[in-house]
Amino acid sequence: MTRHVRDTQGVVVGGGPSGLAVAYALQGDTLLLEKEATVGGLCRSIRHDGGVFDIGGHSFHTPHPEVHALVEDLLEGGLYEQTRDARVYSHETLIPYPFQKNFDRLPDPDVVRACQEGLREVAGGSEREPENFEEFIVQKFGRGIAEHFMLPYNRKLWARDIKKISCEWTSERVAGPKGEKEAFDTKGGTRKPLQSDTMVGYPREGGYEEIYRSFVRHLPAVELEAEVAAIDPVSRTAVTRDGREYGWEFLVSTMPLPVLVRVIEGTPDRIVELAEGLEYMSLRVELLLAGRRLDTPIQRIYSADPDIPPHKTAMNHNSSESLRNRPRHAIMAEVSHSAQKPVDVDAIAPRTIEWLCDLGILESPDDIIWTGHVDAKYAYPVYTHERPGQVAEIKAWLAERDMYTAGRFGEWEYINSDKCVHKGLALGRELRERYPDRMESAGVGGSGA
Repeated sequence: MTRHVRDTQGVVVGGGPSGLAVAYALQGDTLLLEKEATVGGLCRSIRHDGGVFDIGGHSFHTPHPEVHALVEDLLEGGLYEQTRDARVYSHETLIPYPFQKNFDRLPDPDVVRACQEGLREVAGGSEREPENFEEFIVQKFGRGIAEHFMLPYNRKLWARDIKKISCEWTSERVAGPKGEKEAFDTKGGTRKPLQSDTMVGYPREGGYEEIYRSFVRHLPAVELEAEVAAIDPVSRTAVTRDGREYGWEFLVSTMPLPVLVRVIEGTPDRIVELAEGLEYMSLRVELLLAGRRLDTPIQRIYSADPDIPPHKTAMNHNSSESLRNRPRHAIMAEVSHSAQKPVDVDAIAPRTIEWLCDLGILESPDDIIWTGHVDAKYAYPVYTHERPGQVAEIKAWLAERDMYTAGRFGEWEYINSDKCVHKGLALGRELRERYPDRMESAGVGGSGA
């Protein structure tokens, strides 16, 4: 049975980084609804028997000084910062990340020579712009680097034919080749690719979600375990799975667009078709708990090898001194999958453990005392060539009805949590100006999360 709970000027659906930032900027008569028992979204953390695992967000780095300052201010104890220690596993050895700058450390001279020759061949650049991500890789790095790592890694990561992926996002994500000087910019406002010496942050205590839990006490109102199941744009109401109804003047959703358009009553078939045509990659995160401290400084390992299930393995205990000093250490193995790339989920943990033993990170399989997993259906939005037009038409239809979107899957953008906060703050300020009647500063509080 539906029961009307309250009317509010602004309802924010979703308590991930974007939704929290929107509500923080709005203040006033704002209510945030989160379907889980805690906030954080893909940046939630899981605790098990002394281990701390992060679902999606693993380290904090941002080119937005405002976001860095806000996180430092909100987070009790601030951020623990250290140099990022990431490696690439290639040709049965570990080299520093990224591959394209460190391939000459591989032990096979033929591979090194092929990479060097490929770079020389493309040194002058191409007269035409690449039409897709695969062409971008070959034009940028040459056949050697492309075939020995970049192509197999990205096919493994994106779980599809990467010719379907556009190049619009590459300047922010893909580091240049050896000899091209770059640095991660902490002030420029535009994301740059991570480097081997990038400084990264993490909460001094607890997991990555502590960054986003720190927003809650500064929000006007938060309701947890409040999954929105129906939105009526005519009566301006949102109804939760358990029957609570909330009236709104405007609504901000961070739900994945295909989910959002399905819960909105009266959505035209055209809008549903556009949303369901958006492509995404899903993620299986295998959780491995070591019953002892592991003696390795490595934080991340990236692998293109098809015999190694994860494309990325994170040693989460090296994210902070607090986690490093725990008697049990957490490891996360990320395995992407899609209809084009199914995975044998039962093989992930044993094969990953065997590989970590081969690397010497584990002494034996007996080091792992517990395994678990998290499945994220919507993990990475895919930048298909059609995506900009699809998203623009959906968002225009929503805005005509005073509904707006935010976040990685609300906007279908491959953005990290810091950019989610940055864009969420901007949207919240914009909506304060657009709907000024009751959007004035009010005493803030909020329920715990």
